[in-house]
Amino acid sequence: MNRPLQYIAKIGQYPFYWPMNVTIIFLLFVFGTPYYQITFWVLALSFLVFAINNIYTANIADHQSNREKYKPRRVPKSRKAIYEEADLTDQEIHFFRSEMAEALDTIETILGYENYNTHLNMVFKRYDISKVLKSYFQAITQAPDRLNQATDFLYHVLPNLKGALEQYTAINQAMDKSPRKIQKLTNLREEIADLAQQAQSSFDSFTNDPE
Repeated sequence: MNRPLQYIAKIGQYPFYWPMNVTIIFLLFVFGTPYYQITFWVLALSFLVFAINNIYTANIADHQSNREKYKPRRVPKSRKAIYEEADLTDQEIHFFRSEMAEALDTIETILGYENYNTHLNMVFKRYDISKVLKSYFQAITQAPDRLNQATDFLYHVLPNLKGALEQYTAINQAMDKSPRKIQKLTNLREEIADLAQQAQSSFDSFTNDPE
């Protein structure tokens, strides 16, 4: 999926998207397409490239921004004291910041589904998912030497929660309203709720057991 988007985004870097537009004009002209249809397709596809390029670029910028926050070569002074207190080596700092950057990307993706529809919004609010994920993330960043105590949250809860939300939205977009679809959505909401409870339980354990 990313490769086609990258290709379209690359086209969007050219003035007037000329590689695409020249090709379209040539092909349509060869097939004897009327000028007004050629104009329509050029404008329509140019707008599509413009929109996709902006969305793709913004998305990449967000991910790069998250990774910049935890880039090992640019450790903020406020973080250095925490790493020194935890007695981490440079290699351990690099690993920790890389893992937290990945976790932050996943958390932001998850939170992007909060207002997808009323059903998901209710689940998010009932289990206070946004607060739990953000608080847990902050707690881990303040205790880098305890990363191993948060492995279940980082490598099980977060990726599975993201996956369940992606499945939910994909199934929900289907046009049919069959009982099977409704049951699948119900099952996924229950899975999301269960993962949210696991996150809360893991967070409580992490904060109540500082050593």
